Amino acid sequence: MSTKTVLEQGWKPIPVSLKILFGVFIFWVFGSIMGISMRYESGLPFFGIYVYGVIAGLVVVLLDIAAPLTFLFGLWTRKSWAPAFAFTYISIFILNGVVAFFIFREQLGLIQIIIPTILNMVFLGVIYGSRNYFKQ
Repeated sequence: MSTKTVLEQGWKPIPVSLKILFGVFIFWVFGSIMGISMRYESGLPFFGIYVYGVIAGLVVVLLDIAAPLTFLFGLWTRKSWAPAFAFTYISIFILNGVVAFFIFREQLGLIQIIIPTILNMVFLGVIYGSRNYFKQ
């Protein structure tokens, strides 16, 4: 007989900090879906270049919609890969913010670069602090 314990999944066992993050990511995904046409037309800075059209839409779909939803699935089902996945895609946002700070600071303004970068660092901190929740 196996002595492996099956960990409870779903909303109830999720720590409060991750529940708050869950809600933020749901709003993030919803906002990204609503704003994808604007990003398609006006573009967005991505690692030192401004991308427009299909490439901007693809960046939004992959990083602002698919990646958070994938993490939320991992969070809900307590997958051990979820924190590493979140660290990877949120780090992309942080690095992009650092690059934008040096290249697009005058064009975008400091507030539009610094605030999302700080929030993403907070998200990383919350996930890092709750990483034991995902251990199986």
